Amino acid sequence: MLTFVAACGSDDDDDSGGGITTTTQPEQPEEEQQPDEGTFRAELQPLNSSVGGNTVGTAKITVVGDELKFDMVVNGAPANITHIQHIHAGTACPTSAEDVNGDGFVDVLEGLPRYGAILIPLDGDLETQEGGTASNPSANATGTYRYTERASLTRMLADLRAPDTDTTDAVIKLEPGQPLNLASRHVVVHGIHDAPSNATLPIACGLITRVPEGGTTGETTGGTTGETTGGSTGGTTGETTGGTTGGTTGETTGTTVGGTTGTTVGGTAGTTIGGTAGTTIGGTIGTTTGTTIGTTTSGTGL
Repeated sequence: MLTFVAACGSDDDDDSGGGITTTTQPEQPEEEQQPDEGTFRAELQPLNSSVGGNTVGTAKITVVGDELKFDMVVNGAPANITHIQHIHAGTACPTSAEDVNGDGFVDVLEGLPRYGAILIPLDGDLETQEGGTASNPSANATGTYRYTERASLTRMLADLRAPDTDTTDAVIKLEPGQPLNLASRHVVVHGIHDAPSNATLPIACGLITRVPEGGTTGETTGGTTGETTGGSTGGTTGETTGGTTGGTTGETTGTTVGGTTGTTVGGTAGTTIGGTAGTTIGGTIGTTTGTTIGTTTSGTGL
């Protein structure tokens, strides 16, 4: 059984932060069936940042066949402590409006009507709700941690649909016929310093959404490939071809033919022919032909 302990104040008149062993689980709305397979993503945003810091993170859930993989990176969390984390069954992340007792914090019980009861503990065993509760990730000295876990979807769903042997704790089961529907669930990270009473204070929350098929790939391919092809092929190749063929080839051919022929003829036949033929042919015909006509005519100019 997982027991929630109200932190930094309580909804009760007693502000001592004592243990609360029972919770009122929010009624779950009827849901339409979603496909279990796919890729899902959650962007975690800070909660209770005055004590929890600027805790942010990205979670990715991939379900292919019977394999479910959960991968999450969290930054800015309270350092050097263990953080419990779950997928909650509710419909939204809490805001400061849920601070009903006005103590400046949204504690775990105040957030419960929004993010709902715990459905999947993100611990060392995703296939059972109780099997891995002793294994939770810890942030390093900079407040960063990475959590990666795999599970059989079949075994996880079997446990989630098993009878609920303790309806007074903070963990719920799926109702008979109720779909898993990861999209619309929420990932919540808990825990600040001064445990144990503050171990359950929520510090980050994010809505799980389904990543459309080809969404990420399409953005990357369309943006990168399009710009690269347009820039390199249209710009670079075009400029190089136009500049090299029209300018370089033409001028080189004209100069070489005019100069070489003039010099050779002049050297053999005499000064007059070399001067006149070299200057006239090399200067006029070579330059004009290379610049105006291009490679083809320049090649046959002399």
